[in-house]
Amino acid sequence: MSSKKFISSSQIIRGLKNTSYLTIGNIISQIISLVGFIYITRLLGPSLYGIYATVTAFVGLFSLFTFTGFNKVVLREGSKDIGNMREIYKSTIIIKYIFTVLAIIICIISAFLSSYPLRINLYISLVSISLIYTSFNGYINSVFIAVEKMQYISFFHILERVVFVSLSILFLYYGYGLTSLFLILIFSHFIQLFGLYESSKKFIDLPLWSKFEIDKNLIKPAIIFTIFGAAGLLKNKIDLVMLSWLGTPYEVGIYGVSYKLIRSGLMIRGVIATAFFPIFVKIFQNRKKISWYSLIKYASLLGVIAFLGASIISLYSENIILFLFGAEYSESGEIFQVLVFWLAIAVFTIPFTETMQATYKEMDLLKIVWIGPTLNIFLNYILYNHFGAIGIAYSTLITRLIYIPLYIGMTYWNLKKDGRI
Repeated sequence: MSSKKFISSSQIIRGLKNTSYLTIGNIISQIISLVGFIYITRLLGPSLYGIYATVTAFVGLFSLFTFTGFNKVVLREGSKDIGNMREIYKSTIIIKYIFTVLAIIICIISAFLSSYPLRINLYISLVSISLIYTSFNGYINSVFIAVEKMQYISFFHILERVVFVSLSILFLYYGYGLTSLFLILIFSHFIQLFGLYESSKKFIDLPLWSKFEIDKNLIKPAIIFTIFGAAGLLKNKIDLVMLSWLGTPYEVGIYGVSYKLIRSGLMIRGVIATAFFPIFVKIFQNRKKISWYSLIKYASLLGVIAFLGASIISLYSENIILFLFGAEYSESGEIFQVLVFWLAIAVFTIPFTETMQATYKEMDLLKIVWIGPTLNIFLNYILYNHFGAIGIAYSTLITRLIYIPLYIGMTYWNLKKDGRI
């Protein structure tokens, strides 16, 4: 085993600096979001909030058709050579447009083929426009991540939250309902997207149009990353969508409150992974060997912190829900008590998933990533029929636990096979 450290002190400091920008931005935006979220859920009540959660979860599911894998490809190749980044965008922009339109069409058709009431189908059709934002937000963000200027991402994310929350509170105060919330959601998304695009010009002249090209060297990993992202999307969205099919809007609202809190926490996981990914790429580009012990040590440190925090939060879960959302959502406390450990597992696995992606082992990662969603769909159905909404939470936690040995084993096997440890 090589004694060479996996990551140097200077790289850790740089990664932490990147993380700090994104973390501070996310903390501020999450505080703003929490204020608005509490106000919205209290005013709407579990049933109406359940409709809101159903619509946004259903639409979000179709972002898997927007070819999000290009985001990671652009970032990985751009992290190696910033000067080549514009050419990468030129060779992918038209394909992004095609798949974004396709995603919107498929989303609308699927809504009307479902068993949802007409009201929900019309809401889904409206909100499907936000798939444009979903498609291009991460795509443009790759510029700022590659040049390690994370403060721009944080600023515009905060701006989007300020716009959404302030307008939502204002319109709900004056008696406007769900339609206004969905329109404000779309408006705030496009404010953020426009700001990111204009700011990206400081670093790279992003093309809005180019001739149609198919670069096989980019398409193949993009497809793999897209499928990998689709698995993650199903892991994160399928609970609410299945609950909306199996249960009632009230149950979706009760589950959705805890789910929203955990999703906010998962953004921290995403921040850490995003900030360190360019550094992981450079580590494996410049070194033939790394220390497996160091990788395990850093992962264990993340895990101890994450599980300790989750345990403390779990003890006070019911009090947290009652304080934030009121007695109307008291049933959500038990769900939150279970789901909080999902967040801990997600943080612990960061070093392994990022190592696999940074070393071009997406296909191997893909072999195990679909185990979770497939098992989760099956367990959701079984456990909901036995335990109700809390059964969905049990299903989620079981499937996340299974990933721990799978990620560790797959990472070790690949590094060993490549002679890197």
